[in-house]
Amino acid sequence: MCGSEPMINFDERMRQARFRVSEFAKLCFSRDGMSRLTPNAEPTLFALCFYIFLANLLRESFSATQVDVMSRMIRDGIRSERKKFSVVPMDKPYRQLLCFSLSALKILGSLENDTLDDLVLEQIDKPISDQLEAYGCLTGAPGAGNQAMFVAIFLIHCRDYLQVDTQSLIDEWVQKHLDAMNRFGFWGPNRGMTHLQFQNGYHQYEIFDYLRVKTKRMKSAAYQTLSLCDAAGHFAPYPGGGGCFDYDAVTILTRGEGKLDEEVTNILLTLADSILSGQQDDGGFAESLMVRPRSIEHFSLFISQIMSAIGNWPLFIERTRYAISLQRIKHNRITTHWSHYSRAWGESNLWDSWFRMSSLARIEIALDSRAIKTWGFIDYPGIGYHPLLGSPL
Repeated sequence: MCGSEPMINFDERMRQARFRVSEFAKLCFSRDGMSRLTPNAEPTLFALCFYIFLANLLRESFSATQVDVMSRMIRDGIRSERKKFSVVPMDKPYRQLLCFSLSALKILGSLENDTLDDLVLEQIDKPISDQLEAYGCLTGAPGAGNQAMFVAIFLIHCRDYLQVDTQSLIDEWVQKHLDAMNRFGFWGPNRGMTHLQFQNGYHQYEIFDYLRVKTKRMKSAAYQTLSLCDAAGHFAPYPGGGGCFDYDAVTILTRGEGKLDEEVTNILLTLADSILSGQQDDGGFAESLMVRPRSIEHFSLFISQIMSAIGNWPLFIERTRYAISLQRIKHNRITTHWSHYSRAWGESNLWDSWFRMSSLARIEIALDSRAIKTWGFIDYPGIGYHPLLGSPL
């Protein structure tokens, strides 16, 4: 469990972090209107979406020319990607890019000009129950949370932007998830809480929040997630946290209504302090500063995390597997479908910068709901949405 509440000058450190991460984003932006995942990577459509997401979070505006150029690049880019497939692509990379493209167009205010209806409609041709079952969404299969969220986004998009009556399918999506929820408030085995369960299940909770769905196990989900943090307030199964793991955990911990209790507040402040302390000299944020380089100090942190899982066998196995696997040479760098370039664990990038700043934003808002006015979340289902959007605060 995390330590005591740190004494930090939160407001001033946040102000500086916002300025510095904005400067980092500029290093990734290319003159042709595209963006790079890191200053060393090649321009990609994924990176452009991350750039738009981060700029929007910081409430930075785009000129009319920039909006036109970026909107065209996104539309042309996702349609070009679709042409690479002879059948309807339903894999994670393509579906993720399509969802990110829709969110980015919403931010730019140009989604209504071209709702990408043909690309979205073909994604809901298969029965919803078949899709949820095929991907293991209701049994907590790795990566299934993403697929469950994609399906829901497409259904909501069809309802809200294409005037297609998908409400019964949305209701089916919700009910199936409610029926399959385990005692922890997530999906998967009941034997013991793991990082996979909350990191996976976060995606379904994003949809619950957008649809204003309440669950009987909301408090259980929060406290089960809380039990997995380390001494620095991070929630990854490896030292130093991880952009996704920390943001997913923060989202689950801050989605309740009312004042946070003291334990949750202290943990969120501990995490905020750790995130702010991890901001790089270039202003960006990385996946983790404690996985590479290999050292006795870093390895001891792995051991400490493993030992703290004694008593929860599934968690013990999960952390042990990460500790062993991440020592392999193949994991010296991080490879994703967002870029051909493989980044270092401690290398600043737009994805982690967006997620780290989003975590800080949600923490600040959880401490004072009026702070929602100082951040730019995405008024569209999926990653980047906040339940307080549109609230009269």
